[in-house]
Amino acid sequence: MCKVAVLGRPNVGKSTLFNALIGRRQAITHGTPGVTRDAGEGEWRLANRRVVLVDTGGWQAGEDGIAAEVAMRSLREARDADAALLVLDALETTAEDERFMEVLRPLSDRVVLVVNKVDTVDRDPLVWNRLAHGFPSVVGVSAVHRRNLDALADTVEALLDERLPTAPGTDQTGDASEGGARGREIRVAILGRPNTGKSSLANRLIGRARSIVSAEPGTTRDVVVGSFQWRGTSFRLLDTAGLRRRTHVDGAVEYYSAARSREAVRECDLVFLVIDAVEGLSDQDKKIAALSVAEGRGLFIVLNKWDLVGRGAGLASEARERIRFQFPVLAYAPVLTVSAATGAGVARLLSTAVEVHAQLTHHAGTGRLNQALAGWVAHYRPPGRGANYRIRYLVQVSTNPVRFAAFVNRLAGFPTSYTQYLENCIRRDFGMPNVPISIELRQSRRSSR
Repeated sequence: MCKVAVLGRPNVGKSTLFNALIGRRQAITHGTPGVTRDAGEGEWRLANRRVVLVDTGGWQAGEDGIAAEVAMRSLREARDADAALLVLDALETTAEDERFMEVLRPLSDRVVLVVNKVDTVDRDPLVWNRLAHGFPSVVGVSAVHRRNLDALADTVEALLDERLPTAPGTDQTGDASEGGARGREIRVAILGRPNTGKSSLANRLIGRARSIVSAEPGTTRDVVVGSFQWRGTSFRLLDTAGLRRRTHVDGAVEYYSAARSREAVRECDLVFLVIDAVEGLSDQDKKIAALSVAEGRGLFIVLNKWDLVGRGAGLASEARERIRFQFPVLAYAPVLTVSAATGAGVARLLSTAVEVHAQLTHHAGTGRLNQALAGWVAHYRPPGRGANYRIRYLVQVSTNPVRFAAFVNRLAGFPTSYTQYLENCIRRDFGMPNVPISIELRQSRRSSR
């Protein structure tokens, strides 16, 4: 796929335009300048092409610290892209705009000036004034009102057709015309408290610095999307903002960052819960784990910064035992030690991720499942004082998340411990040892006796 970068100084509406073009609210939008820091990706579907759209942080000249890093990343995305959307505010042109246009002048053959906030026809004349900047392609839009987005899409598609002619027999909206369906990606969300090394791990996995790494807590705000291949498997990575206790969440931006992180859990297949191996676990880690389990996601407890712990014999085993003691309900979840700084343990993390994803997508045949159920019940019957509980039928109703339905003779008072017993039996006998399993009890249509 082609790549198109969305560029501009802070607060010209880049993230609003990004969301409008991909058709969903992925990037955080807020009136505070500089909310977007990391580059995030989304898919933009043109008529004849599928495009990776990259939302960048606001470019500012003469800054230092994180602002300078944001500006550098923004410029690098422009150089790497097949086309760039330079967003300007229709109502004003600042010295920062002028400076950025000069920086991008060598790339003018791939730049489209997007004059944003042209909300009504009365503002259309403001667009033509921007032809004086000397860029060949200028389009006026309103990202908020989705005005003239079709014209922008046509302009970008024409530019891409000129720069990247389509090879005969190739369908740019998908695979080659006879190439069949694409392989499925494994979607991974990286969660954890602030400053546990989530962004460092994301950069290590992607193989380049997509997420900004800083000692300042809360550097990552948006969900940063990146893709990579590992031994023939495609991964799509979501590096999220650090989740803190609600009492420690200050301001609207951080609130929406946390909400977006929770949304990422719902959209992913696997969750890497990153824990600082030096500082250890916290109650907030348990809440993050509970969120992942509730959504039925494959959960990994990733002990990062293991290079700072040491290589003493048995340290890793002790750490795993301690976590099992603190997280007894997560006995199935893999606990892995890594160092995002050195790369140690990353290959094992990814190989285990492939295995767990296969477990998430495995379907247990109904006939074999009920044969096994007869054996489980014969070994241990449902307990109950004065009640004769029976399970008449068991069926898997979904994969990823893995869910089963058990048809029972009576729902009232059915022992919770027995459903946990069945979950453990399914994990053991049906090749799902490392994934969360849920069993919904349903009333059998037959007599309740």
